[in-house]
Amino acid sequence: MRLSERLKKDREQLKRLPDKKSRLMFIWDYYKIPILTLVCVLLISLIAAVNNIGRPQVSMYVVLLNNDSSVVRCDDTVFDRYLEKAGLDLSGKKANIAVDYSLGNEFNESADIETLQVLTALFTVSDLDLYVSPQEYFEYFAKENGLADLSRLIDGSLLEKHKEDLYYCDTADGGRVLAGIILRPGSPLHEASYYHDEVIIGAVSNAANMAEAVAFISEILK
Repeated sequence: MRLSERLKKDREQLKRLPDKKSRLMFIWDYYKIPILTLVCVLLISLIAAVNNIGRPQVSMYVVLLNNDSSVVRCDDTVFDRYLEKAGLDLSGKKANIAVDYSLGNEFNESADIETLQVLTALFTVSDLDLYVSPQEYFEYFAKENGLADLSRLIDGSLLEKHKEDLYYCDTADGGRVLAGIILRPGSPLHEASYYHDEVIIGAVSNAANMAEAVAFISEILK
């Protein structure tokens, strides 16, 4: 039976029911699944709207793996300051910086597995734009095509100035990409106290805010 015919038949049956209660019971019995689905969608939308009231929009999502923020005070304005220097309009926007992820520090294998699962999800569902980590954990995602090829995104003359800091990686599909830029002590992220040793920064392949991620990397290289 076609949907239009089914609806017509239901309307006719509703008219034959004797009172309001029986009509409501009929509607619930036949349409409770779409009704519940609609209610769930409305509730989720309402909760999301309430949670975002008063919050600034996100300029980009950043993960700083194994950073020093647990032991020193860091300057969390560094990302938005350099995006503004790059000429981007950040009216009402602020970088969302995740500093709680770490790997290999506690020699806790189960905790490391959980962290890798979370990071893999972030790389997969496009919730992540900019990724910074020590080489070992940067390469882990670069090999799986998790990082964009910066040679296609950043001006060649700017990259030439930093040719000693370019981090290339062979990917699982046989390609070779400029996955990141090595940041040494003295970089803006080091000056902001997030790191003391060398780390690598890259733009995530599936980044929703790719322009912002590339603009930030380009600006700190100038």
